[in-house]
Amino acid sequence: MTKLAQLQTNFIHDCLSGPLTADNTLMANDLDTQLISAQGLMGIYQHSAIANITNSLSLSYPVIERLVGKDFFQIMCKPYIVKHWPNSGNMDDYGKYFSSFLAEFEQVKHLSYLEDVAQLEWLFHQSSLANDNSFFDWTSLAKVVSSETLTFLLSPSVSIMRSTMPVDKIWLMNQVNAPENVELSLDGDSDTFIVLFRQELKTEMMTLIESEFTFLQSIENGLNFATAIESAKAVDDSISIDHCLKKYIELGVISGFSI
Repeated sequence: MTKLAQLQTNFIHDCLSGPLTADNTLMANDLDTQLISAQGLMGIYQHSAIANITNSLSLSYPVIERLVGKDFFQIMCKPYIVKHWPNSGNMDDYGKYFSSFLAEFEQVKHLSYLEDVAQLEWLFHQSSLANDNSFFDWTSLAKVVSSETLTFLLSPSVSIMRSTMPVDKIWLMNQVNAPENVELSLDGDSDTFIVLFRQELKTEMMTLIESEFTFLQSIENGLNFATAIESAKAVDDSISIDHCLKKYIELGVISGFSI
């Protein structure tokens, strides 16, 4: 007789292992198959598992669901789930590869903006789960004498992204209380630069100019302050680094530093 722990392992395997066959249904020896085959019975549980995982994706990607419609979203999720089965019961970690999946999914390839919208939604999701910001130590910063030994740190909830699409406007237009008369063009020749950061329990989205994005990207990449300044000024020599640094520290985007 199969032990309980092994039964539980086999059950999870059959629910989350993709298409079931007579050969790969581990619960086969422990089920009454007089009326229905083992793979047929476990297929019922698997269908329920797929529905629950789809619901998790819906919570992480509400704008994508709104853009393609609920029915098509559910249809679209199934091949993703079969290809990327959850590795654990913690669904907070699930859905990371959805944006790249959309880029290759034949039925929506013509909707080129979906990949970046999905990436933005995943960053929102990650920000909501990140640790809280630490208190910025202005006193210790005032004692630093060399920018070459100084490296700033972004807050755990911060993400930045660059897109060739106006993903910020697409996201805003698909919120419950969406602003009216938002102008949207998918044929623009300029990129969109975004920073996400959490203030208390709410994740905020801010559109950046390219030089400030480059400054934050340098920090994200672990470059020292002097190099971050040089990179930002290479984009726009008129950028005020003092103003930029003060703004992002006060917003909680930059939460610390090392020397």
